[in-house]
Amino acid sequence: MKLKLFRKRQKRIAERKTETTHKTEVPYKAIGLGILLWLFVTWLFFGSGIIRHIDIAEGQRVPTTIVASVDFKCENLTETAFSRTKVARAVPPVFTLDSLPKKHTVEVIGKIFERLLQLATAQSNQVQFIENSMNDLLLGTSANTQELTTLFPADQLIAARTALTTNILNVMSAGILSDEYQRTLFRDAPNRKLAITDGKNSRTVSQQDIYSIRSARHAICSTLRTSNQRELAERLLIMLVVDNMTYDEAATEALRNAAMQQVEPVMQQHLSGITLVRAGEPATQQTLLLLKHHEQKRQEEQAAIEQVMEIFGNSMLLLAGLVATAVILRIIAPNILQRPGQLLLLVILSLFTLGLARLLTYLSVQYALISPALLMYLVPHALAILLAGILLGGSAAIVLGFWTSFATAVLFDQSFNVFALGILITITATSTARNVHRRSSLFQAGLWVCAVKVLFVLVSATLNRPVVPVLVGQLFAAILAGMLSTVLVLLLIPVFEKLFKITTDITLLELSDMGHPLLQKMAIQAPGTYHHSLMVATLAQNAAEAIGANSLLIRVCAYYHDIGKMAKPEFFTENIQHKENPHDELSPHMSALVIVSHVKEGLALAKRHKLPQPILDAIEQHHGNGLISFFYHKAKVEQQKDLETSHATKTPINDADFRYGGAPAVSPEMAILSLADASEADARSIEKPTPKKITTMMDEIFAMKIRDGQMDYASLTMAQINIIKQSFIFSLSNMLHGRIPYPKDHENKPTQPTEKPSDPAE
Repeated sequence: MKLKLFRKRQKRIAERKTETTHKTEVPYKAIGLGILLWLFVTWLFFGSGIIRHIDIAEGQRVPTTIVASVDFKCENLTETAFSRTKVARAVPPVFTLDSLPKKHTVEVIGKIFERLLQLATAQSNQVQFIENSMNDLLLGTSANTQELTTLFPADQLIAARTALTTNILNVMSAGILSDEYQRTLFRDAPNRKLAITDGKNSRTVSQQDIYSIRSARHAICSTLRTSNQRELAERLLIMLVVDNMTYDEAATEALRNAAMQQVEPVMQQHLSGITLVRAGEPATQQTLLLLKHHEQKRQEEQAAIEQVMEIFGNSMLLLAGLVATAVILRIIAPNILQRPGQLLLLVILSLFTLGLARLLTYLSVQYALISPALLMYLVPHALAILLAGILLGGSAAIVLGFWTSFATAVLFDQSFNVFALGILITITATSTARNVHRRSSLFQAGLWVCAVKVLFVLVSATLNRPVVPVLVGQLFAAILAGMLSTVLVLLLIPVFEKLFKITTDITLLELSDMGHPLLQKMAIQAPGTYHHSLMVATLAQNAAEAIGANSLLIRVCAYYHDIGKMAKPEFFTENIQHKENPHDELSPHMSALVIVSHVKEGLALAKRHKLPQPILDAIEQHHGNGLISFFYHKAKVEQQKDLETSHATKTPINDADFRYGGAPAVSPEMAILSLADASEADARSIEKPTPKKITTMMDEIFAMKIRDGQMDYASLTMAQINIIKQSFIFSLSNMLHGRIPYPKDHENKPTQPTEKPSDPAE
């Protein structure tokens, strides 16, 4: 029994000794940001109460029957329109009186009677000239000079002229209306009023008090003495008396609109329990107005506790969506939870979308500036998603898209359509923005987003069947929001890069230009290092593509990782060439200091040229805190020689004096760069390189890096490390391949080989 208890106790002790304690660090900053985001969005959405909008477009078939739950009043659009039309019809049309025809008629009549007076007293040699002048004045009329001189003798000329002139002024001042206006405007209302204005004064008269052209001529000639004079005068005035009133459509419409505005809307009482609209019926403007007034009245009569409970329920929905978002983020991008800066960026980006969505609903509900049918398509879902995809990667974009889609759906009264559209845009924007290296690629992503939104509009139209103007407006809204999002992304990327110190692929591509001043300077001052950097870039890029790492980031970092060697290029092997090795004159400790200094010099140079953080990391981590083995072993050999000659006491050599001062690689990209740098440098030392020799050397380098702890924080699996190794072997075997020695051509004369050329492999 005691033995059994002893064994159990020993087992528990052994379990405690072998047990590994994992301390889970609680991301307090992430939790705090999440709580602040939840509270702010709840206040943003529901700070002024629950906002409801009618998610039904005019012409769309109503999905369900809606019954009134409260008594309310609503305008009867048909009755209001009838009343306003009736009032508008009562407004008299406005005519402008033209004074020029009156002046012209008086002037011509005066000249005609003046010529008649001249004929009465003219000498024989002047008669023909006066008659010709009279014929010119009578051109276009059926009257002639002989009739006028016969019917209007000299003693009656002054009286006739005075009577005609007075009547012309009175009649034409009253106004003459054309027969066309008589037929069109007053056909159904002969007693209708009309307003006449001459620019200074206005008056309203009955249509019966207005002369037609025929009645005007008759009224002008009515005071002449004989019927023959009256008949001749009417023929004389046939070309002179014309209509002088023009219809002023703009002034008439302005008066009618002003009159209609004075008409109060016709309100109609609707009792609780009546059916407002039945399922399947097309929604009209009256239907939408009924639903709007019903909802407003329902909210007014809703008790305060009910409103609070409704807001609380919606806030709990937002909290559930935020928790789900955090869980998804922890699964697909856990590193972001440990980076408060990136979390803050996600919060800001989400507020871009949610804030604009709230603004759109406010403008729609409070001011009716935006049709409710266009709201969901105007929300710029793609803005935050594209920014997150470019700045933080696809995983962050998916998480952000889920949260903004869920929150926007809650804002739009738990609309599934809004959530579905947001998710589709998230998938499209994330997949198209994964490899945005150029700004043109971003516009392509924007076009894909627009295409998805347009397709969603068309699919929804087959189900809801809105009227054509509404459908066209939805298509326009979808395209407008997609393109505006793309343009805003282009403008905001540099801002967020600067604020949050993020380097996008667009910036990296700009830095990959071999015309950069630093690269040009390195090509001149340290050509061996420049060539080495190009080879490392090729090695690292191929390996990164093999394991799915960021190949562009590695390539650009490889270009700049050794820029610190420009300070003392002659102390590095690739730049020595055939010169004397300066390290022969230095102690191993001093040589190690010179070699290590290129990291510090590189960091200083990179900061001076404002290179982004990934390049600074590459400069610091490409050697990590690795050992400079050549000078370390050289120091040990020299110490051993000193001991043999002087028999001094042996002092242990501190390997820390021969280590780089950087940090081990903390990402797959930096680990690949570190391995590529060491592999390319060592591969140059192989004499007559073969795949077997290269493989053996790669095994040693990788084993040494792992044994030295340089891969401990790089998040690479052994399978990935093996893939990287095989990629290096393949690339180096092709870079360092042998060439067939060509025979020399002596004296430019072709020679015939006496023996068969040997096999190239031999």
